[in-house]
Amino acid sequence: MDTLDMLIFYSFNLGIFTLIFFIAGMIKPKWPLFFMKEPSRFIVIAISTVMIMVVLTMYGEGNRKIRAEQARLERSKTVGTSQEPETPSPSDAEPKKTKPKKQVAQEDELPQFDSMQDAIKAFEERQ
Repeated sequence: MDTLDMLIFYSFNLGIFTLIFFIAGMIKPKWPLFFMKEPSRFIVIAISTVMIMVVLTMYGEGNRKIRAEQARLERSKTVGTSQEPETPSPSDAEPKKTKPKKQVAQEDELPQFDSMQDAIKAFEERQ
């Protein structure tokens, strides 16, 4: 099974589990919530609601990833067969406005050292 299909597969599995949990909890709340002293149907509904949100999110993310992968494959096929380049030529592109770099004071620059011993020697010499 493809890794892209795993989210959808597990979302269906969790959806079936959620449905069984909800039905069993509505019939007898003590069955799915065996670890609680006094379980109620309201707790079953709250847990089922959260689990449904997780199922829908997993299914949606699985579909989104599959569509993104298909779009990427289609783009790679069309780029390989098309005659026009994907990026515009430098003469067609608009010139970007760049800000001049801020002048950095010499004490603001951090020195680069090859090893820790070089850094310690430089620090001791500076003292």
